[in-house]
Amino acid sequence: MIRRTLILAAAASTLLAGSALAAKAGAIDISGAWSRPAPAGGNGVGYVVLANGGKADRLLAASTPVAGRVEIHESMVMGGKAMMHPRPRGVDLPAGKTVALKPEGFHLMLIKLNRPLKVGESVAVTLKFEKAGSVTVPFKVQATAGAAPAMDHSHH
Repeated sequence: MIRRTLILAAAASTLLAGSALAAKAGAIDISGAWSRPAPAGGNGVGYVVLANGGKADRLLAASTPVAGRVEIHESMVMGGKAMMHPRPRGVDLPAGKTVALKPEGFHLMLIKLNRPLKVGESVAVTLKFEKAGSVTVPFKVQATAGAAPAMDHSHH
């Protein structure tokens, strides 16, 4: 019983770790996973840093129990206008490089949230890589002071 309690406590502390190394999939170190607060029924976002210490790979997809579906998107500013495009083929992770999913860049869209995302909690998101397989990562929900302006994601 004590061993089980210790294992559960260790798992819980890992979920609350925040920006430290959150997980590893093959040679890919996953860290800095976070999301913003969002209402139930709306859309959320996911940001994460992927450091590939091995051969070229690709983030193919993601999923979470808190959303109807997750899509990989890319945001960019063209002609002074913010635009967002789905990336159905995923995001390339070149060998020996770090790729950050971040505001105004690649990011995860958590579409049709089935509950609100509240500051201070963590939500489990499973990342699926072409070669490294799948891994579930805790994304910390946090408010962002001084972050880039929020894009309107309501059209999804």
